[in-house]
Amino acid sequence: MIMSHGSALTQKARYRSHCTGSGHQTSLQQLASAADQHPVPDADLNQARLEASVFERLGGTADYCAHPVGVAYTLPTTDRLVVGLDAKLGPRHRLPQHSLGALLPTRYTGTKDSFEGPGGIMGARLHRIDTDGLHLGLVGTDARVVLAGPTANQWQSILADHRAWCADHQLAPLWDAPELTRPERDYLATDPTWWEERAETAWVASGLLRRIALLHTVIKPFCVRYWQHGLGWKFELCFEHGVAVDHDALIHHLTHPRWGMTLQVTRDFCACKPCDCDGDAERSCWFRFAPGQGYGEVAVHFRRTRAGYRTSDVYERLVAAGAAPAWLEQALPAQHARMANHTKGSPRPVEERREG
Repeated sequence: MIMSHGSALTQKARYRSHCTGSGHQTSLQQLASAADQHPVPDADLNQARLEASVFERLGGTADYCAHPVGVAYTLPTTDRLVVGLDAKLGPRHRLPQHSLGALLPTRYTGTKDSFEGPGGIMGARLHRIDTDGLHLGLVGTDARVVLAGPTANQWQSILADHRAWCADHQLAPLWDAPELTRPERDYLATDPTWWEERAETAWVASGLLRRIALLHTVIKPFCVRYWQHGLGWKFELCFEHGVAVDHDALIHHLTHPRWGMTLQVTRDFCACKPCDCDGDAERSCWFRFAPGQGYGEVAVHFRRTRAGYRTSDVYERLVAAGAAPAWLEQALPAQHARMANHTKGSPRPVEERREG
């Protein structure tokens, strides 16, 4: 059976929507202008380098956000990436402010011996702020990552506050320099082979960032943490007891035969047995995603908590961070139901068992 153009476009839009979180109708409109465009195009080398650095610096956030890792949506094209940031990091902090401290390069000007090199992304530059967001580039390249979420005026205020904070902490901004600064060059020169290898594997982190919304569209972990491990990455995804882990859906999207990343999947261990023989204990599954050649392996631990695992604190922090009730109902259904009953005036639920 020959697939019609409308059906093909719908499938591409569905894939893009799942990967980017931008919504099905928006994805349809973005793809309708060019029938042959890829729903999640790959970045070129320099673009991938910048995106991989953003992925590293934004990832493994210290608190909960409205969406996993604090990214509500992405808008990928071949020559730039828009990253829609959540507003809050936990109940009290602001993710856009945190992102500037993590991304923009600085040089320490004080006397403490513990500061070994510049902070932030080496070579990252702030190009402009407009209605699209805050535009980051990579010195000497056309790479662009746009941080969206705040308005232009809000970004200007956030940037002014960050400059003042840097001055108070003896940090000199490097993000306005037209070329690599001496501290950046010196730092990169300490191990050029390492940075070359990182550039070669940057496509992995770039591809993951462009598909980061999969962590809340096709699976429903209440907590996502990731960190760099050598030239690769490790993820831990935590699911409430009773929520379908559905790692096969995530694998299918990441390694889609037409639009996915060229990663080979290895199932190291899987405990998704449809039985109650373990007394509702915690279950874990481990998978590895590896490039066909070279480095850049991604290890993913899918963890389903045991029955009675306390999630009330997590739930409250997610609510304070702005998580949508519909998401909470899917990711933490048992706790959501308990909180709903309590809100309606029922007696306060018996506290769940703490993790021992």
